[in-house]
Amino acid sequence: MLTIRSFGQRLLWAAAIFVMVEGLVFRTGVYAPLLEPDSSAGLLQSLLSAEKRRSASGLPEVLAIGDSRMGLRARAANEISSETGYHFSSIVMPGSDARVWYYMLRDVDASRRRYSAILIGVEEYDDEDYEDVANREMDIRYVTPLLGWADVVPFARSFPTWRMRWEAGRSALFKGYAYRADFQDFLKNHKYRMKKLEFERREAPELRYNQPWSEANVTGLSVDWEKRTIQYPAGSTDSQKQILNNVLLRETTEQTGKRGAYRRLWYGRIAELFRDSPTRLVFLQLPRGPVVRPYPVAHTTAAARELAARNPKVVLLPEHAFDTLEQPRFFGDPLHLNQQGAQEFTRMAARAVALALGR
Repeated sequence: MLTIRSFGQRLLWAAAIFVMVEGLVFRTGVYAPLLEPDSSAGLLQSLLSAEKRRSASGLPEVLAIGDSRMGLRARAANEISSETGYHFSSIVMPGSDARVWYYMLRDVDASRRRYSAILIGVEEYDDEDYEDVANREMDIRYVTPLLGWADVVPFARSFPTWRMRWEAGRSALFKGYAYRADFQDFLKNHKYRMKKLEFERREAPELRYNQPWSEANVTGLSVDWEKRTIQYPAGSTDSQKQILNNVLLRETTEQTGKRGAYRRLWYGRIAELFRDSPTRLVFLQLPRGPVVRPYPVAHTTAAARELAARNPKVVLLPEHAFDTLEQPRFFGDPLHLNQQGAQEFTRMAARAVALALGR
């Protein structure tokens, strides 16, 4: 007869076995390299893995990080290495922000000695509230493979709402839960997945390094800011017009300081990573777009400026260093540089970094 005591013992044994198996599969680094390479988490793992495998160039290294707007092309920067004296690499991750960058940098440079500088591309040095980046659910998918036991509580607490704290804590504590859909797909299509992963490890780093960006541009774009109407580039599709509307004609919102608080936290944690390191942090304000919104915002915080003011290892490149690129011919849409813009931006950024750091 099953007694309460024996039932409790079996339950404890089942829990112990679950924790052990979950830990062996998902917490030892065995499964993270097997993530679907076309997924957000898989792409992030591929970027970090390729960078960690990359051989040293022999020159002082600069690592670029940011979201998809960070248009630095490492190849173009390294084509003028004889001029700048630096070698550039990139782990730019679309859709990422400062919280994700912190965990990426912690993972990619365990020694905190590999890089002369981390080049961080940001929208602006001032903090404009228009999106609740602190509550981004996608951060959980990006970061889960990089979390250890000690990260569970601080990672969960970094989300402002209890619902997101629960999701973040559950994924950090039970990685099998976060990977469940990916793991089921791996079991079902493991042969195809392994072929994709083999190609990713062998070919993807060089392809990313050499692949040109789109040649598309938004020449012909103009905005009547008083009437809030847009003259669209010739041939624009309905979806392209909608994107232009959403980005260029968005309303300014009440400035609460939430974005500044988020950036203070995560810029500060990134700086703390390299506190005892020779690595410097270089912030770069990205070109704002093919046309510049004229709506002034009464910023309440400026986290990057505040960090640079109190930390001599933090450098801000000149705020308007890339204003000359804010032209329709250099952009493929209202946010992202095209191939010509990225090439120009990269050379300008590489020279600005060399000037700021010295040879």
